[in-house]
Amino acid sequence: VKKIGINNLLSKTTLVYLVFTLIAFFVTAKLLEREFTINIDQELEERFRWEEMKHRRALETGHVRRRNPYSTIIQLEAKPDPASYPIYIDTMMMHRDSEEVILHRIKKNLLLVAGNYYEITMVSDMEDLKEMQEEIVEIMVPTFIILALVLLLFSVVLSGYFFRPFNKILENMRTYKVGKPESLNATNTSTTEFRKMQALFKGMVDKIENDYRNIKEYTENMAHEIQTPLALIRNKAENLMSDESVMEKYAREIKAIYDETNHLSNLGTSLNLLTKIENEEFRSAEYIKTKGIIEKHVDTIRELADLKSMAIETDLSAAHELHIDLRLFEILIKNLTRNALHYGTADGPIRISSIPERLVFSNYGPPLSVPAEKIFERFYKHNSSKTSLGLGLALVKKICELNNLEIVYRYQNGQHTFTIS
Repeated sequence: VKKIGINNLLSKTTLVYLVFTLIAFFVTAKLLEREFTINIDQELEERFRWEEMKHRRALETGHVRRRNPYSTIIQLEAKPDPASYPIYIDTMMMHRDSEEVILHRIKKNLLLVAGNYYEITMVSDMEDLKEMQEEIVEIMVPTFIILALVLLLFSVVLSGYFFRPFNKILENMRTYKVGKPESLNATNTSTTEFRKMQALFKGMVDKIENDYRNIKEYTENMAHEIQTPLALIRNKAENLMSDESVMEKYAREIKAIYDETNHLSNLGTSLNLLTKIENEEFRSAEYIKTKGIIEKHVDTIRELADLKSMAIETDLSAAHELHIDLRLFEILIKNLTRNALHYGTADGPIRISSIPERLVFSNYGPPLSVPAEKIFERFYKHNSSKTSLGLGLALVKKICELNNLEIVYRYQNGQHTFTIS
């Protein structure tokens, strides 16, 4: 049986029901107590009325009644105040039969017989009536506790059995990922509300999948088709750049065309790659040793670093490994090293180091002019450079998020540092 929490719907409903039941039990107990008090008063009053009637008849006929310790009558010499009668007193006194001290009620009343006033004092035990009243009221407490336990047990059973289809539908909603409708499991249920909920969710998934396929096809087609005219423009620009007479007059314009063409080509490729990463199309995750891959990449960029008078230093641990798709890891290190080459200065070397728990990339350079958290945003650029797409670190951040890695940026002592753990 599934454990229920205080925040789910069924638990809240049960709790509200218990609160209202407690209020209902309390009100009912008070009403019963009041009703029993009235009944006790009526029962005792009936006993007293019957005793008064017997004394009145005895006085009227002149037959003196046998002495009764629970009923006495005396003749009053002076005329009493009738408004001060009857008088009731509840007191503890010894019962004549059981010789136990129990609760009694005393009633004093006035009788007028043949012009004479008599004060009659009557006593009646009321312990049995009071005990019955207390027992009825007290039984409400265990009754409520039993009812509360039954309701809680019933709530657990409902949550674990009747709400099982509902929980499965919620689990499908939680685990659903765009582009993977096959991961959803149909839930068998005969409950109308749950069937409607599942049908609505399925309709939403079908629409999302259809929209996703259309957008994916459009994006891929655009990314592919745009490369042909861009390649043509780039080739034409290269031909013009090889013509010295043309370059003497239009060098700046032709260089701008060539750079922007490359910029658009790289932008389309990067955006398409980012979309694929977000849609988790790189699914071949495995444990890979990072040292050899990083060293191989560093060898390919040393010549470029030398051209910028920048050195690259490595201190890599053979034990460092990551659970990641190999292609994604290569994109990650390429973008981090490209970022270091693009924004770093010759004030110090680019350093790449690792220990079993983390991987660190650092380079020297001036501090950021904006908050550090913005560097992972798309199309953000450290400076006004037109050659940067502003997507490199966004790709790195997305790769880390999808592979449960944490990347932290820090600037200290003139160094920009990225730590992956």
